Amino acid sequence: MAELLGIITSIKKFMSNSNEKIYFPLNGEKKEALSLEKDRIYNIPDFQREIRWSCDNVAMLIEDIKTKPRFLGNIILTKHFDNSFSIIDGQQRITVLTMILNAIKKRHCGEIDIIEPCELSIESFSQFQNVLEKGFDSEFYTKEVIESDKLKQLYNYEELWRFITGAEEIQNKRKAKNFLENLGESTFNLIINEAENVGEGIRYFIDVNLKGKQLDTEDIFKSYLFKNDSGQEIRKQWYLLKSTVKEIEISKMDYPLLKLLEHYLLCDLYRNDRYRGMEFGTDFLLKKPFKENDITHRAGTHLIELIDDNQYMRRILERLNEVSHLMLIIVKSDSLTEEIKKVFMHADKKEQIDIIELKVIHNIIGKILKDSKILPKALLIKYFNILLYGDDGKKKINIQKIYGIYMFTVLFTIFENKKSTEVLLHIIKANEEDWYKELVNQINNYFSNDKITDARLLAQYKLGQNEEEENQRFRCKSLATIYNFFVNQNGKVSIRKGKMNDLYKFITDDEAFSIEHFIISETRNKIILVEGKEYIIEKSIYKRYVNNFFNFIFVSREINSCLGNNWLPKKIEYIKQFDISCEYSKMIIEKLNGLKIEFEKRGGDGYKDKLDLFFAREYKEKYIEYTRSALSDIITRINEGIMKD
Repeated sequence: MAELLGIITSIKKFMSNSNEKIYFPLNGEKKEALSLEKDRIYNIPDFQREIRWSCDNVAMLIEDIKTKPRFLGNIILTKHFDNSFSIIDGQQRITVLTMILNAIKKRHCGEIDIIEPCELSIESFSQFQNVLEKGFDSEFYTKEVIESDKLKQLYNYEELWRFITGAEEIQNKRKAKNFLENLGESTFNLIINEAENVGEGIRYFIDVNLKGKQLDTEDIFKSYLFKNDSGQEIRKQWYLLKSTVKEIEISKMDYPLLKLLEHYLLCDLYRNDRYRGMEFGTDFLLKKPFKENDITHRAGTHLIELIDDNQYMRRILERLNEVSHLMLIIVKSDSLTEEIKKVFMHADKKEQIDIIELKVIHNIIGKILKDSKILPKALLIKYFNILLYGDDGKKKINIQKIYGIYMFTVLFTIFENKKSTEVLLHIIKANEEDWYKELVNQINNYFSNDKITDARLLAQYKLGQNEEEENQRFRCKSLATIYNFFVNQNGKVSIRKGKMNDLYKFITDDEAFSIEHFIISETRNKIILVEGKEYIIEKSIYKRYVNNFFNFIFVSREINSCLGNNWLPKKIEYIKQFDISCEYSKMIIEKLNGLKIEFEKRGGDGYKDKLDLFFAREYKEKYIEYTRSALSDIITRINEGIMKD
């Protein structure tokens, strides 16, 4: 690393596009420390983060400076020999100050003494300076401009520009003059090193941020990626991934960038015996020392430094881009697209997946991706990785492994705990030959009958209070799906023979299988009818149970309408008149006979007081008894393969 130079200087000297000398005192005299030449360029390298300042941050900066000059912290630069400087730390401040100086110039040039700012080059947005000079006028947002914005930051910059140009300290000539004087006299502490090697600059960036103020995990990860990327391929794939993640953010799928990276690496790395025994955290740093041949990598070593293979990381990003794109189009598509079909095509026509089955697979993958729980999605990364890059001769077998993933995911999501996390990680870290066997073993063992403890029931009970209703509907319908149609036998999860069409109807026909809030009716005014009389459920009780996982059954809209918002005993009486085709719903109704009797005890005279007391004191215990019995049937049916052909 080159020798560092640190010196205090004014904003005016640093930002002005003019020849400037910076001095420091030595033995009572001024000694030149740094010469800043005219037409110098301040460059934000592409390993830097995107713009993250908000209008509130800008407002605070303006508020601070409008009264008097301020010290604005450290600016860390790498000086190059071509009259340019790479900004290692301080890019948010320099960017905003550049925008402020340009705004004052546009508003008051010729009226007050301005500070002509140096050019600011942003590698991830090569047209920034051009757009800035044109005042972020959308008329000039050409295709070239849009495509140069690799991280899709244009509208973030535009928002900041509108705020800056609208600020009174910029608009008012007198206030702008005073503000600019204070700004020019404000200071930075410049810390500068000289380096021509890009990797050395990135290395310095990493050191600064690992040992000082922490960057985001994403920023550190990106910096290690870019450090030795001389061919620009890794950068290209990174920007593509960032673009896909932005689409994911506005879709129905929740899958942050860092989780995508973490899960893909967990799925892929451990196929290589080299990494067995190596553990890294969510920050991509080693959790403990890891010995590789004669080299011991200390705890805290970044994973990319340990891997030290640009070719591998490029391949990882390429494949992750393909996988994340596939997941995105599945979520965004209500029906099968040609792109989706192509992924599930088999070279051997005899081994083709039937179109109805493919529609079922598309639907259940979408349900996993749309659920708010992120961790189970790692199984889909494992699945797609094998499907896209594994043995094509086993493609149909591999495609149908989605049923095991779906079953595991449903159960895992319902009963997620710390131990569950380790179970799932064990599966995704397994090699291509073993991972599915491990998955089925966990379905058999982990969710066995004797594991339905009160702690797990209470966890599910609490889940119903805190989760969005849409999530709970997804999950309950999914549980009903595997109860009705899935078989877990002989080391394989599959669909009952001849039931694929029925399965497809169950998961897609909302007219025939609508969702009924059975025990606690979903009503705007929280009213249920007790023997024809109104009863208002206490607000906290309603909130706790109406959205609970085991409050749902699946019946036709006709039946749903007939049931209305009657209390449980009346609903059970009514529903006996109809033919219920959903086996799960029939089981739930049967299990509710005990709870029905408890409700009936609270009918008649004084029903309001009796029900109030019941809900306040006894209902929770009775409800858990009911869920325990229902879950016992569900788990037995799944694990013992009761649904036989």
